[in-house]
Amino acid sequence: MTDTQREREDKFKHLLVRLMKSPLYKDRLAKYNLEHIGMEEIQKLPLTTKEDLRKAGTFGHLAVEMSMIAQYHESTGTTGDPSASWFTQEDMQVGGRQLQECGVRLTADDLVLIRFPYALALPAFLMQQAAWQVGAGVVPASGRTVVTPYPRVLHLMKRLQVTVVAGLPREMELLAEAARLIGLDANKEFPALRAICVAGELMSDKRKAHIEMLWGVPVYNMYGSTETANIAAMCEYGSMHIVEADFCVEVLHEDGSGPVNQGERGHAAITTLSHQASPLMRYFNEDIISVEPSMCACGRATGKLVHYGRSKDRIVIGDTLLDAYDIQEAVYALTPAPDAWKVLEQEEGLTFLLDSHDAGRWSKEDIQTQLSEMLHVPVTLQIMNDATLLDRVGLVNNVPSTKPVYIQKRNKV
Repeated sequence: MTDTQREREDKFKHLLVRLMKSPLYKDRLAKYNLEHIGMEEIQKLPLTTKEDLRKAGTFGHLAVEMSMIAQYHESTGTTGDPSASWFTQEDMQVGGRQLQECGVRLTADDLVLIRFPYALALPAFLMQQAAWQVGAGVVPASGRTVVTPYPRVLHLMKRLQVTVVAGLPREMELLAEAARLIGLDANKEFPALRAICVAGELMSDKRKAHIEMLWGVPVYNMYGSTETANIAAMCEYGSMHIVEADFCVEVLHEDGSGPVNQGERGHAAITTLSHQASPLMRYFNEDIISVEPSMCACGRATGKLVHYGRSKDRIVIGDTLLDAYDIQEAVYALTPAPDAWKVLEQEEGLTFLLDSHDAGRWSKEDIQTQLSEMLHVPVTLQIMNDATLLDRVGLVNNVPSTKPVYIQKRNKV
């Protein structure tokens, strides 16, 4: 056993002790002889579902005294009740360290503009921790608030010579479109900007390339959740490496019965080895991922993770199975890529709604053919020229953005 493996095994043993302080796990694990279960036997232990967390309630998986709590966060709750998550000061510091695994390599010379929402969601606070831990400065320009509309954020970036921007992928697209609307070229007007960090939304390879084209700087993706903090971070070579010091990541069949073959898509089950306040065992988080070994040029040998989206967004039409990743890849392969888009599931195919300030370059017939060939399903198309998908007037005025819906499933009778 290597030193790293021994450290992970020790953390796993300590996790099992902590879990028994949580009302949820005290009941669920009571019948197991935990002293004789190591990480290799983790599949003997039960999965934790989102429904388990919701039924347990806000305090159900709290494993420390309230006097230890530094921050409380919860998911956006767009489907059902939100999931609670508690953090000690140590948890927040560990979360900051997790983001330092990112290939952006923050330094004390950086000024980081944080566009993640500073309200219940976690990423803004972890990014702030990561910046502070290396001595970087922070500009807290929260998204989805009237305090920092898009033009103001752009002027802050230019006036303060911001070096790194962090936020949702959609915010990076909206900032670039707002820049265009007020006469700025996002690719040229911010010479101090050296990188963009994104999290909180799915980002396929082609979406990453699109955002890099808009801004002219590298984009680094991070994968995690409110319940777990940051599980994986993208290196400078574009691979998303699991932070194995803090997480055990399994990729399971849909029914949770066992692991899929290495490198295949499956359902994520996340065990938080380091989290103190609200630890999780085999959290079946409803995400579709793949994991494979990696000997990366960056020097890391930790597992490479690819995120394909939420299971609720998976679409099956005939013999074709599409994850949100597949749909994103097709959308961002278009020339030009849309400024806004949405896909509607139909019984026999997909309907795409697309909006671009440069829509004159599109041929409706060519786009329908391209999307259909890439996705292997019939496609119909609507090119939008109103504010249905993107309110450009609101974008340059004081109108906060809202959480977008990219994929709308049909109601099945």
